[in-house]
Amino acid sequence: MIRRVALFTALLGLVPSGLSQTTSGPARSDAAACALPAGPLPTRTRAVFVLDTSGSMQGLGDGKAVIFGRVTAAINTYVRATRPDRVELLTFDAGVRSRQSFEAPAGTARWNAALAALKADGSNTHLYRSVQAALSPLTGAGTYLTTVFVLTDGIDNDPQQSVTPDRALAAFAGRGPLDRLHYVALGTGIPAAARRALEASGYADGVTLPVGTSPDLVRTGTGGGLLTVTDTAGLPVPFLSGTALQLGTGPASAPVRLATPTVQGGRVRLTLAGNVPYGAPALLCAAPVGNGVRPGQVLLRVALPGTARLRLLNPAADRALATGEDVVLRYAAPIGQRVEGTRIVNAPAGLRAEVWAPPGSRLITLRLTNTGLGVGTRVSPTLLLPGGLGVTVPTVTGAPGGRTPLVSPAATGDSRSAVAAPAAGAGWTRWLPWALLCLLLGAAAVVGLRRRSRGAPVRPVRPTPPVAAAPGVPAVEGIEYSEDRLLSLVGVNGEVTGVSTPLDGPFDVGHLARVPHLSGLRFEQHLHGLRCTQIPPDIEVSQGARLLRAGDIVRPATLLGVAVARPARAPSLPLGSLAGLGLPLTLSTHGQTVHVVGPYGEHALTLRPGLTDVGDSLDAPALRGLRLAVTGGVVLLAERPDSLGLRRPGEGESIRPGTALSGMLTLDLPGDVTR
Repeated sequence: MIRRVALFTALLGLVPSGLSQTTSGPARSDAAACALPAGPLPTRTRAVFVLDTSGSMQGLGDGKAVIFGRVTAAINTYVRATRPDRVELLTFDAGVRSRQSFEAPAGTARWNAALAALKADGSNTHLYRSVQAALSPLTGAGTYLTTVFVLTDGIDNDPQQSVTPDRALAAFAGRGPLDRLHYVALGTGIPAAARRALEASGYADGVTLPVGTSPDLVRTGTGGGLLTVTDTAGLPVPFLSGTALQLGTGPASAPVRLATPTVQGGRVRLTLAGNVPYGAPALLCAAPVGNGVRPGQVLLRVALPGTARLRLLNPAADRALATGEDVVLRYAAPIGQRVEGTRIVNAPAGLRAEVWAPPGSRLITLRLTNTGLGVGTRVSPTLLLPGGLGVTVPTVTGAPGGRTPLVSPAATGDSRSAVAAPAAGAGWTRWLPWALLCLLLGAAAVVGLRRRSRGAPVRPVRPTPPVAAAPGVPAVEGIEYSEDRLLSLVGVNGEVTGVSTPLDGPFDVGHLARVPHLSGLRFEQHLHGLRCTQIPPDIEVSQGARLLRAGDIVRPATLLGVAVARPARAPSLPLGSLAGLGLPLTLSTHGQTVHVVGPYGEHALTLRPGLTDVGDSLDAPALRGLRLAVTGGVVLLAERPDSLGLRRPGEGESIRPGTALSGMLTLDLPGDVTR
């Protein structure tokens, strides 16, 4: 929870005046008290405020001080200083009065308005019943590191006495091993039963402040937190100078060591004892400070510049999903990072997630399907790797249109985090594709042997130099397929440009790289490398002294040569997202959907009410200014730039604006020299 260092460090120097009593369980100083917990470790932070809004907080009734405004200000100070990923704000008097949730609220207008709207005008303090109701819905162990603050100036006056302090604290059933609760008594003593419950809970403590004293929640909440280590030379920590520290151990702990055994100036120096994967955890523990206060424990995540991290292989994948659409994201884990057991956490309703992470592999495949996200809804679930490393998935946005997806029976249990697994009783089916693949490879090997035995000649590569493409399009002389199965284009000047490629299905290099003169050159991922599915007749791709043919497998760590016989395969204006379709282009309509079709593929565009600029909608500058409209279910040509022709096959003149579009139409692009 500690991210904004400057304000946080300044606040650590503030010790709450008049601290009269602190209660907690017995402190332990042995090594067992500082052990990194087993299982998934949290990657996000959450603060929960259980706030008394009875009238006594405003000095009414039996109130001893007007403290409410200072308490809400202290809550805001804590949120701004520690910047939790999520905040739960609950108010109570005669039971829970309100519950509000906020994502990263620090400094936001909604958060500030919510605090300003709070009022303390309740008539009772049903404390334990309210704490139980506040804690019982909290889940997310393994995802959130949670700090709870109970803030009250009174004692429980529930006439039913149905909930005891023990039962209230036990309601936090979804608690993680590093979660903490702090009972802050504002100008009143903590009852004996509550003190005993805090001591026995294993995760809670209590502090009593003198009448009228403002709470310092940053100081109070230093028993836990989450720190990201980006610099080992001076890590700001939430402990006072001189505090003795130790690093916890555990099977997943990072090889990190303390360079200094105590806090100096609010900071501590660390050293690395080996290669540390990005996001590796460690536990930093403070020695007991007396008065029975629980030792502080802060979870560390090592994220030093240059450390190996999970790499997204196709960052340009389209993540604007209409209902029923999906996107496949591919990740490569660093060497030594185990991926088996990777799962998705905190995926919202309306987004189905499926994860494939084979044992022994470094590749992770994540398929996200929009099963009901609202239009414009933006979500970013977390990919959780073994050992607790969490990686935030790039934002997925709900888009208009689409259809209701067919949900398999295996995915109907929990659409928020469905992890792909073989169906019970049908485990043999997962081996069927591999068996078929082995048969096909065996057949291909036999055919290859026969061809060699017949002495099939190998066609030599003509030393055709790389040719410049259309203006503004870079010339490409090679394609690099790395050991990590990444595809890159090599320019004539030696510049290397990565291309984001999908994991499944064929892809067009020209389309993905937006290099028009490579349109029609298609590959697909294969078990043993990259399989070539199509090579246009005017493109030569060579591997060593041999020309590549459709069906050939390109192994990882291979550099291919590329020669284009006809450089002007595209107009002078860039085709953008349509680059891989090739030329010539035609346009046809089906209902309210327009299809732009080329020799190597097509794009579909569903028209919305009003005018639609085809070039802007498809990100194709060559078609910019071609505007269509829908009237009575008919697609009309609204506007057409003079430089762009749209005609029926066999006709010489372009159709005029106001004409209804039907059948297949030819697009005459400016500078088109392919005909």
